[in-house]
Amino acid sequence: MEVILCSITGFCSGVRNALNRTMDELKRHGAPVFILHDLVHNESVVNDLLSRGAKIVDEPEGLPPGATLIFSAHGVSEEVEARAKALPLNIVDATCPLVRKVQERGAELSEKGYVVLLFGKAGHREVEGILGRIHGEKHLLTNEEDARGFKLVPGRTYACISQTTMNSGVIAEMTAILREKIPGLVESASVCRATQKRQDAVRELASKCDLVLVAGSAHSSNTRRLCEIAVAQGARAELVSGPEAVTPELLRGAKHVGVTSGASAPDDLVHGILNAVTRIAASEP
Repeated sequence: MEVILCSITGFCSGVRNALNRTMDELKRHGAPVFILHDLVHNESVVNDLLSRGAKIVDEPEGLPPGATLIFSAHGVSEEVEARAKALPLNIVDATCPLVRKVQERGAELSEKGYVVLLFGKAGHREVEGILGRIHGEKHLLTNEEDARGFKLVPGRTYACISQTTMNSGVIAEMTAILREKIPGLVESASVCRATQKRQDAVRELASKCDLVLVAGSAHSSNTRRLCEIAVAQGARAELVSGPEAVTPELLRGAKHVGVTSGASAPDDLVHGILNAVTRIAASEP
């Protein structure tokens, strides 16, 4: 069995920034600090923060005066930000800078009179934050079927943007569908550069493997996209949350096993999974 580590693994810069800012606040103010929703979508990272004195909350209200409240890497809506800033809290905005750019682009296009079409997953924190920054007409499209079924209004102008962690291939397909039916469509939908590079790396990895293990959480959109991409390349893909999930049964029949990770999976998790695969491979007759 050949075991191949993907060329890109571990935290993306947005996740690393959010974690560093949270750790800085814990050092500066001591526990507890409060995080509005999970800082990132990875259970091991969140559990580590909880063990250090962070607390996860669902609303900004009800916290002790002077408490530190951290916005997660996924960002928040304008309304949630305003509510938090109206309270006697120390607000730390750990929104990924690339997510912030999408928020700003959506707001800018809306202010110019465009109907904004957002490609993304309904209910995702990043999507909620982006939609919550757009004051004009907006629509969430989740897949190619939504794009085909979208009904435009004559005389309106349209622009498309995207959640940063979507499958880049799906974005291209959705954009092409809308381009055919909407004259003058402003095309601003794309994944962030880090996501694009990671997805490209997984395509290359999957082309060499019959099994790809993706380290990360099932709650992470970017992690699930990597599984989809590997499958599209013809490989079997399995999302694994930790080394304990790597078993001989999982690897049975695989001759070339690739290991990669979502953008919120820490390096030690990736290498733990890699070591588990290597141990099982070494024990094979």
